[in-house]
Amino acid sequence: MQLKKNPQLDALNKQAVSTTTKHLKTNPQLDALDKKAESSEKNILPDKKRKSWVGILLRITFIYFPLGSIIVGAIALPSFIGCGGGNKAKLSEAKQYVSSMNKGQQAIYVEDGAFSNSVNALGLGIKTQTTNYNYSTISTKNAAFSYGVARSNNLTSYVGAVFLVPVSQAANKEMTTVSILCAANSPGNTQPPAPILHKGNPVCAAGTESWPK
Repeated sequence: MQLKKNPQLDALNKQAVSTTTKHLKTNPQLDALDKKAESSEKNILPDKKRKSWVGILLRITFIYFPLGSIIVGAIALPSFIGCGGGNKAKLSEAKQYVSSMNKGQQAIYVEDGAFSNSVNALGLGIKTQTTNYNYSTISTKNAAFSYGVARSNNLTSYVGAVFLVPVSQAANKEMTTVSILCAANSPGNTQPPAPILHKGNPVCAAGTESWPK
């Protein structure tokens, strides 16, 4: 059995299809929303990339830079401490030796009534040359000067002096000794100037200062 065509029904069907197609293709609001969505996605992606790069940079800053500082500090600090500690020990040697030579000159004067020109004669067991210093002593009738001269330019040189002075102004014949230890104001391997006696008191010469300060 064959259905007969209905011209009016066919016309309505065509009209409905055409209308539906037009509505689907031309919806301004929907198109605007789609474009806004696409634009938002494009704006979001670069932000995420930027945040990603910022995160990487922060990680590099907080991890690698402090680590580098720690490594450099670990290498440099022992060298710094070692250098300072080594110089301190070397300076202590010179101060102790020159101070002992002063005392040796005072002791030998009490025994012999005269100062000595020999480090060995003082009986202190001090070598005239060590790794860092040269030691010597010279004397006059009324004074003795002992030296600890540095063998390098980065160490301080020292000089000690013992002077013969009267016990009092009333008794000039009775004598005693007074001593002083002086350090050069700056490091160097030159012999510092000898101290002087001023109004019965030993005084460090220019370019040196009394030790202890």
